[in-house]
Amino acid sequence: MHFRFLKISISIDLSYWIFLLLVIGSIGPYSEGLLWAGVFTFSILIHEYGHALMALFFGAQPTIVLQAFGGRTIFNESHVTDKQNFLITLAGPAFQGLFALMAYLLLQFNIFSGYLLNYLLFVTMYINSRWLLLNLIPIAPLDGGWLVRYILEKKFGRKGYLTSIIIGLAAAAIAIPWFYFQGYHWFFIMQLFICGWHYCKLWQKEQESS
Repeated sequence: MHFRFLKISISIDLSYWIFLLLVIGSIGPYSEGLLWAGVFTFSILIHEYGHALMALFFGAQPTIVLQAFGGRTIFNESHVTDKQNFLITLAGPAFQGLFALMAYLLLQFNIFSGYLLNYLLFVTMYINSRWLLLNLIPIAPLDGGWLVRYILEKKFGRKGYLTSIIIGLAAAAIAIPWFYFQGYHWFFIMQLFICGWHYCKLWQKEQESS
């Protein structure tokens, strides 16, 4: 599936639909699963549009791709500086944080009286707040990992890069069991496991080249 919105091309891969069916099937009643899947998809787009709109602002021609385990924003990195790349990365969590905050405030001030709308706001707040917390863990390819790596590498060079790998490995070792015992969905745990495995390979590569 392909479409454009706000001058940004969006592509939804078949793997995303398969993944979404697995998510729906693990939630409970079919109608509730569809609601969660809808909010989940919209939340991904909000997050990715944060990246994409900032990239568009810098003239980097962004494209959003939804695929299994989430989404990613592809843009022409040769057209942006390191600082602009940092801001593009930061914009995704910022958009998602504002989205979660909006849902929270609407719930707190009881703007809507209907049960369905309030439940929709709760699901929106729940998914985005938890996803935001996950996404800011300092381990790439999560945004928190890229942000920490940029800051450390900018200040300390190669030593900063190696430090970011160590931080990422420690973050994965702590976060995986913590998120599990906090009752996070298997989707979040799987993402962390993949990220941790990626950092293990990075550390192994650095050890072999040193």
